[in-house]
Amino acid sequence: MRKRWFVLIPLVLIIIAVTAVILYIRPTKELDLKYTDLNWKAKITKMIDTREPVIRINEEEFNQLAKQKLVKYLSKGELPVEVTGAEFKQRGNRLEADLNGKWGWIPFGAKAVYTMEFTGGQVVLTPVSVQIRGITLSPDQLGLKQVSAPPGKELPDVIKVKDLIFHEDSIEARLSLNWLEIMRIL
Repeated sequence: MRKRWFVLIPLVLIIIAVTAVILYIRPTKELDLKYTDLNWKAKITKMIDTREPVIRINEEEFNQLAKQKLVKYLSKGELPVEVTGAEFKQRGNRLEADLNGKWGWIPFGAKAVYTMEFTGGQVVLTPVSVQIRGITLSPDQLGLKQVSAPPGKELPDVIKVKDLIFHEDSIEARLSLNWLEIMRIL
């Protein structure tokens, strides 16, 4: 009878510890992957009205655009976890991503921080840190790598992004374009 207790007590303690960890890392807020497409036509029309080859993207538009890009990226199935929700914040050249997901059947909430820069016609995202409820992990531990993507794929072909300027709560895209071609496509 005593031998069973010596086996059961450590087993119960392990089960309690695993349950506590799972409850601790679970998401603290509801997030989803729903997004709305940006109204590029309105942005281009505003650009024509101001005669300034610049498009500004505010924080909410950035969140929607980032969710759209994330959903497309997730469809490739390259992450070792399932992402079930996200919210993005842009602070200057820093991208903060609040993420909900599942690792196998275990739900988690995490915050990933990236730096952003525009170089060689690409937006380069470099992972800086990942936190799960205050526990900091190295991006390397989770297999996060630097990602590059051309900006402006959603824009008409006659518009090219020449430069990106990261403000505290918005991004300014300076463009190279042919004004006559722009007038024709609208």
